[in-house]
Amino acid sequence: MTQMTPAQTISVIITNYNYDHYVGVAINSVIAQTRQADEIIVIDDGSTDQSRERIDSYGTKIRAVFQENQGIKKVSNTGYEISGGSIVLYLDADDVLYPNALELIERSFKPGVAKVQFDLDVIDRCGNFAGRRFCNFSDDTSEESVAKSFAATGTYLWPVTSGNAYSRDFLSRVMPLTPPESHDGVLNTVAPLYGRVITIVQPLGQYRIHSRNISRSNETGQTAAIPQFARRIGIRKQEFDVLREHAAALGATLPQGDLLENELVFVNYRLMARKMRDEDAQDAPRTLWNLWRAGASCILKSPITFRARSKHLLWITCLALAPTSFARQMIRLRYNRMHMLTNFRRLGRARSFA
Repeated sequence: MTQMTPAQTISVIITNYNYDHYVGVAINSVIAQTRQADEIIVIDDGSTDQSRERIDSYGTKIRAVFQENQGIKKVSNTGYEISGGSIVLYLDADDVLYPNALELIERSFKPGVAKVQFDLDVIDRCGNFAGRRFCNFSDDTSEESVAKSFAATGTYLWPVTSGNAYSRDFLSRVMPLTPPESHDGVLNTVAPLYGRVITIVQPLGQYRIHSRNISRSNETGQTAAIPQFARRIGIRKQEFDVLREHAAALGATLPQGDLLENELVFVNYRLMARKMRDEDAQDAPRTLWNLWRAGASCILKSPITFRARSKHLLWITCLALAPTSFARQMIRLRYNRMHMLTNFRRLGRARSFA
């Protein structure tokens, strides 16, 4: 007799704090799925704007949870604890899922899969497309290539929170968490220790970049014009410490050495930190050439498209060669280009109606 695969159930947990302009768009994107979520949980973390009114307007279509402000760590643990799906997806309230996202995610889940990850189209605060993706996976990214990358480097290419769906079997072995900053950093870092990682290379949603993204906040939670590079590097080092703890508990072997050298984001951060004089103390003795060489090596090994690889190489080369004052302007432009482009678009629309 053929054994039937147990039916999957899907929980989507939308986490919100003062995103009244966006949270309705996120909820609508989940309600409009071709494969309906079994439960939609919206957790509002003590918002002081109009979020509650917008969330309440959905009535019984969602399960709304309103709590005093406790921060994203508590919210993520609460979402897991009250959800019941065999597949769990955390959706930031400023992000969006495409209508076929849950259908394709469910098809990809098999026994032994820890998580399914997928690309996201990048949009600005007004929903305009930026013409790029996060992570911009190459077409040949596969379960095997991810496993090979993790075995060789201790890491792999993974997207932000809204680009991941986790199996409850995996989450039950690691939750609740007290991560250095947010759950996605630790969950994505340790996932390959607990099961297979499946990648859907097509975009299944939208990642909104704006001034209030968590990567742009400082230690007090205030918005910064550019990331605090030394702080971000320190957080990532702590996440790798968590990875080593889990590996030791499971009897798994990890590569030796500095795992940050294998991550595209952080070889970039190290170069930019040098130019901004915001450097992690352990990096200070390294030469600029050494930082550039590490960056180039990481880019050439990354599972991204040839076009993306070329852009990254051009960027770090120009950054390394540029005088410090000019390099700082390049960095400021990099992290504020979405904001500037949105303002230009708004100005253009205003003139067209004048």
